[in-house]
Amino acid sequence: MRDIINLNQDWKFIREDAGLPTALPEHWQDVDLPHTWNAVDGMDGNGSYYRGRCWYARAFETPKQPLPGGRVYVEVLAAGQQATVYVNGKEAVYHEGGYSIFRADITDLCKEDGENLLAVSCDNSEKSSVYPQSADFTFYGGLYRGVNLISVPNTHFDLDYYGGPGLRVTPRPCGECGGAKFELESWVTDPDENFTVMYSIKNAEGQEVASAVRPADNTKVTVAVPNAHRWGIDDPYLYNVTATLQRRNEAYDEVSVQAGVREFSCDPQKGFSLNGVLTPLRGVSRHQDKLYQGNALTREDHFEDARIIKDLGANTIRLAHYQHSQDFYNACDQLGFIVWAEIPFISVFNEDPAAHDNCVSQLKELIVQNCSHPSICF
Repeated sequence: MRDIINLNQDWKFIREDAGLPTALPEHWQDVDLPHTWNAVDGMDGNGSYYRGRCWYARAFETPKQPLPGGRVYVEVLAAGQQATVYVNGKEAVYHEGGYSIFRADITDLCKEDGENLLAVSCDNSEKSSVYPQSADFTFYGGLYRGVNLISVPNTHFDLDYYGGPGLRVTPRPCGECGGAKFELESWVTDPDENFTVMYSIKNAEGQEVASAVRPADNTKVTVAVPNAHRWGIDDPYLYNVTATLQRRNEAYDEVSVQAGVREFSCDPQKGFSLNGVLTPLRGVSRHQDKLYQGNALTREDHFEDARIIKDLGANTIRLAHYQHSQDFYNACDQLGFIVWAEIPFISVFNEDPAAHDNCVSQLKELIVQNCSHPSICF
């Protein structure tokens, strides 16, 4: 089974381009994640905040593998705005775009025993190939959402496709039967004929209401859930869907998502309807920052923002102007918001072909990483 190891504590940081360290730099500043170097100067409104390349470093032990041939991934939940990850002095991954999850298989860069050195350079300086190019908000720099290690068997749910979870759940209401059909898809890395995927759908009370088993290939499975409880703004009912990868009845890996059964439509004269009920949308735009924290928000900060928006009576949120944290999308699922999600293609169009490719990449990451959230309608 996969082991997710949180690496948010005990980092070293320097606010300058000090170069790739060969050992853990003792004289750098001690910081914990989430962290941004623009928590103060990025919030004064005059636009003169520090933009450049800065460095983070941390030691970590190579996770022990329960099975031969296991893999180790580093998972960065977001890094503003460009980032390069190094393990023991060798580059593991370079990523452009400051708002999405990205990962790298670092198994072959880790030592079999002893400590490894993880170093990350983050750069929030202007780059013609990376959006946003210009906008009326701060382009924060830093590891502002956190970092994990993920230890998995050699055969596991996919971790390499645009930072996605390896599982997609699409519930479709079934009007004639009063229930819903859950379309389930999962992707498995390096399976053989002995592997199967077992799906389990549980309601909000934790009771299993449907299940299915299939070979560990890319086959879609559609599972019927009778008397399905609809997800709505005033009743944000969620199902928990788990996919378990098995080999001859032994569990190898497992992933889960929360999903909601809902349908919506838009009419140019009548407006927005949710589950067949006309629902006027009244809401706000939301940025992911807080005074003297910048965008280095905790899970509690994200949920506090969502509760404040709920308290003022809004039922919809435009998540400006980029991909937000999974914590905030989860809050929107749980509290009942209609969400407009977007990427930072804003204000300035750049004719650089690499900038167009970056738009496509950021949009793919947004969709793949968030396709199962019932709150996201647009």
